[in-house]
Amino acid sequence: VYHKTGTREVKALSGLLNPERGLPITGSLMIIGVMASCGIPGMVGFIAEFIVFRSSFVMFPVQTLLCMVGTGLTAVYFLLVINRVFFGRLSDKLASLPKVNFGEYIPAIALTLLIIAFGIQPSWMLRWSEPQGMALITHNISVPSVTPIPLEE
Repeated sequence: VYHKTGTREVKALSGLLNPERGLPITGSLMIIGVMASCGIPGMVGFIAEFIVFRSSFVMFPVQTLLCMVGTGLTAVYFLLVINRVFFGRLSDKLASLPKVNFGEYIPAIALTLLIIAFGIQPSWMLRWSEPQGMALITHNISVPSVTPIPLEE
């Protein structure tokens, strides 16, 4: 978005989802990324958040609830940004945006496909990450004791 508009100011951006003069494909891909970050079911973010929250709630219920609230606040923030940047009336200043080349879409499309694929079928990723996670959890890590040093007055 910055590369095409020349600004990072959210207040200066509006209506970029406009199909005729805006950046509709860029906006659509960003909305999918935001949905994953917000933890919408069917996206990889939901699976990650669910596993972390489910695993940590037993030992750290208060901290986990605080993290859940933080996730909700993040979702609200992202939705506000999406609303301000991509919806609304496209300003005249941004009316002549340069077209996005297909080559510029390739990384975003690849990430979007991974977001959806791992969200629908998380076992593809979990079969590699679960053994390492279990090894970290079950491995007894001993921390050497620290000898206190007296402070000089």
